[in-house]
Amino acid sequence: METQLYFEDVTEGMTLPSLEKTPSNTLLFLYSSITWNPQRIHFDKDFTQGEGYRDIVVHGPLRGAFLSQLLTGWIGEQGTLKKLSYANRDIAYVNERLVCTGAVTKKWIEAGTGHVACDIWVENADATRLTLGSATVLLPLKADPDPTRTL
Repeated sequence: METQLYFEDVTEGMTLPSLEKTPSNTLLFLYSSITWNPQRIHFDKDFTQGEGYRDIVVHGPLRGAFLSQLLTGWIGEQGTLKKLSYANRDIAYVNERLVCTGAVTKKWIEAGTGHVACDIWVENADATRLTLGSATVLLPLKADPDPTRTL
């Protein structure tokens, strides 16, 4: 069971826990199938190398899904992912270890709800930030009179 994160537990500048992913050939093939993405650079190595890439390319939206997983796992069941935006700046390859992480940039209370803004990113083993993004999450307050309410 995940631990619930509360607004009071967060400080500006704190680092989010990292989430490691190593997308496999199978994952990329299945993601292509589920998203109806016929682009061969995501599952056909010979074709991909013919296009000038060194290996099969990880889908950009899949990296966004990894960032979403990072955030929702961090905030717990009573938290809400309110806003997520990201941009892919470099290529991620199959079987490459990716690390998703981030840092808290701002926190505030609005309408009785804790808001937390974060910079988030996906980096490779060389610490090159391949995907850059930002997010806003809503967190319950410890002093909330109704801890069962959803945000």
